[in-house]
Order: sequence, then C-alpha cells, then structure tokens
Amino acid sequence: MKHIILPVLIVAMTLTSCSASKIFCNQQNEWTTITNGNLWLTKNGDTVQAHAPGFLKIKETWYMIGEDRSREWRPDVNLYSSKDLQNWTFEKKIIENGVTSPELGTRRMIERAKLLYNKKTKRYVVWCHWESSNYGASEAACFSSDKIDGTYRLEWSGRPLGIKSRDCNVFVDTDGTAYFISTTEENQHLGLFRLSEDYLSVVEHTRLFPWQRREAPAIVKLGNKYFMFSSACTGWAPNQCKLSWSENLKEGWSPLENIGDNKAFRTQPAAILEIKGTKTTTFLYVGDRWKDPNLAQSKTIIFPVSFTETSCDFQYRNSFEINFKTGEWREEK
Repeated sequence: MKHIILPVLIVAMTLTSCSASKIFCNQQNEWTTITNGNLWLTKNGDTVQAHAPGFLKIKETWYMIGEDRSREWRPDVNLYSSKDLQNWTFEKKIIENGVTSPELGTRRMIERAKLLYNKKTKRYVVWCHWESSNYGASEAACFSSDKIDGTYRLEWSGRPLGIKSRDCNVFVDTDGTAYFISTTEENQHLGLFRLSEDYLSVVEHTRLFPWQRREAPAIVKLGNKYFMFSSACTGWAPNQCKLSWSENLKEGWSPLENIGDNKAFRTQPAAILEIKGTKTTTFLYVGDRWKDPNLAQSKTIIFPVSFTETSCDFQYRNSFEINFKTGEWREEK
C-alpha cells in the first residue's frame, strides 16, 4: 500500500483566548468530513483517475499518483494535489502511453505506481509494476524527475535481480533507506527489495511470507515495529485483509492475522497515511474498491485505523471527520 507542527504558537496560546488569535483557533477547529463509497471528483468536476494510489506529502500538500483507468487496459499515471484528501486538483499526466516510453501502450502497461522523494539527490522517483497484456512479463520499472510535476524519464525496467515481480508498493524507513515490495515468482512469495541510495535500482532481495501468496503489501512503522497489511491473490475480487508485524523488516514477521471482515470491506490495501498533528497522530488506511462497477469507476476508500502492540483496529466507516492540524479524528456528527 509521509509534517509541520507549530509548537511555538501552541505555547503562546496557553495564556490567551481564541479571540486573541482568531486565525490560529480557526485552523485548530478545521474539521474535514471524509465520505466513502462515491467517485472522487476534482474541483472542476472531472473524475479523479488515480487507482492503486501512491502518496507523498510536501509541507501542507498531499500529492497522489495512480492509474488512469479511463482507458482500462492502457493506464497512464496521473498526478493530483490536495490539502485535505478530499478536494483534488489535477496537476498532469506524469507517465503517459507512447510519450514517456514507446513501450507503454504497446508492449507494456503500468500498474500500482508509487511515489518517493530522495533527499540526497533531490529527485522524485516512481516505482511500479511494468507488465505485458498477458501478465507474462512480471517486471518492475523506475522513473525519475527533478520536479514532482516535471518530466519523468524511464530509468530502468526488468525483473529486479532477475526475479519475477508483480503487485507492488514502496516503503521508506526512518533512516531514509527505501524498499520496493512486490509479490514474486508467480505470486508465491513477497519480495522485499532494498533500493540503492539514489532509489533508482535494486541492490538486495529478501523473501518474505514464502508460499503464502500475498499481494498489495502496505507497510507502516510505529516506534520500533513494522506493521504490514496485505491481501490474497484473487484477481479483482476482494478478500480477507491480513496483518503481520515485526521489529525487523527482513525477518521475524508474526503469523498473518485476519483483520476487518472477510473481504476487507470490499477493498484491497493501497497505502497507510500518517496524519501527524499538534495533538496526536492518526493513521488512515487507503484501499481500492476495484471494479465498482468497472475499472474506470473503481472507488478509493479511506478510514482511520489504530494499532496495539501486536494488532490493529480495522473498522470501516461510511464517513468520519478529521482535523489535519491537530491530527485528531472523530465520528461524523
């Protein structure tokens, strides 16, 4: 399937009333209602086409990339921006069939594009599933640009370290080390691929969950623990979401645990977003509700999740409210 706080202002406000700083109090009281089950629309009223989304937060702006399924089997990769994960602005197509690469739209298509930022090289990097029409290629690809809305160029494509690779995601650890995670060898295992320092190539592979047939991995780190969400391999049909945790990315993962209902509320994991605010941190699960009713109209579902030492409260909500300043969420009033 990633924060600016205002500690000085918070201290200053302890001795004043809201009337003394109306702007700040208004920001603290800004609650956004997130409603699930409908197509997302841009401010211009166009359908948001960013399926299997990947996210990157820059200052107060969320950027989202994903599959444009308006041409179902020739997806481009679109870039959108938002302050609240609800009101989206279309920025541009960052990867386009027949334009970014002549292979796209002919011999290859893209699925599950995910976005990274490399602080050392100051480049934006996209990793994705790079596939043929019959899913026989089983490859990955990497693109990069010096601007988030710039011109992306193909840096590499193929089977990472010679390993068949399909459904995928990315993860950046707290030390800046980046990983590409995908289902490998005909969907039998998950592969954890450590990326080079510039994020443009794969340098190491670790097999995870052998013979478990997991895909759509999404990792989040809390303290010294990693939590991974994943789904089974059932095509476009939803299935049981499972959770595992470990204190080491490369080993020691706990047995897979069922969370939520038996179809993950008709979703498949895409991302886990961290909303870090002045009061608390909320984690949001983002999932795809595929073919609802077709690929182009697949829905994006978001709801809050919380973690214990070894598990997760994974409960769907039709709607909820979130305060992006404080990091708090609440049931819709």
